[in-house]
Amino acid sequence: MPTVEVKGALQLRKSLRKYAPDLSKALNKELRSYLKPVVDKSRNYIPTAAPLSGWGKPLKLEVRTFRPFPKFNYSEAKRGINYTTVPPKPNRKGFTYLAQIYNASATGAIYETAGRRNPWGSPKSKSRNPYAGRQFIQAMPPITRPTRPSDNPSRDTIKMSGRAIFRAWAETNGQVTPKIINALISAKNSFDSRKIKAA
Repeated sequence: MPTVEVKGALQLRKSLRKYAPDLSKALNKELRSYLKPVVDKSRNYIPTAAPLSGWGKPLKLEVRTFRPFPKFNYSEAKRGINYTTVPPKPNRKGFTYLAQIYNASATGAIYETAGRRNPWGSPKSKSRNPYAGRQFIQAMPPITRPTRPSDNPSRDTIKMSGRAIFRAWAETNGQVTPKIINALISAKNSFDSRKIKAA
């Protein structure tokens, strides 16, 4: 999901939970209604079988200090795509997210992003086959990249691209983010209206 900075939204969410739980519940329900269709569409883009036959088998490594490459698991990758409207603690820069779509599975994350930074495979690959990375990436569908430029093009072309979540997000044509922002504004207006009446 693209990142959009909204000032005061976190404090609004806290105030709604404390002083207007009904508005908080309604806001969460509305946010979920915007995120769930993207999640459902994303799950449909996970292939039922491994794009490359060898990925369906666990990798045996001679050097056990490396974590084995995860075996492709359709159910795990599909189930791993989900959403949350619960803001976590702010990061070091003081930012947090209000809503997020994510893939909690290693298989799903690999399918989503493989080749995003290195389209021809990582130069740090440990495989004996020098073309393994390229073959692995070419066996999968192309990565969907944003078509509209932003203030930070490099972020759009690299971090904002993928095969499932970012593909589904791109197909919303930028409609979800404004809906989420409008939902926050509407909740704030309703909350402010109650404060005025109570004054």
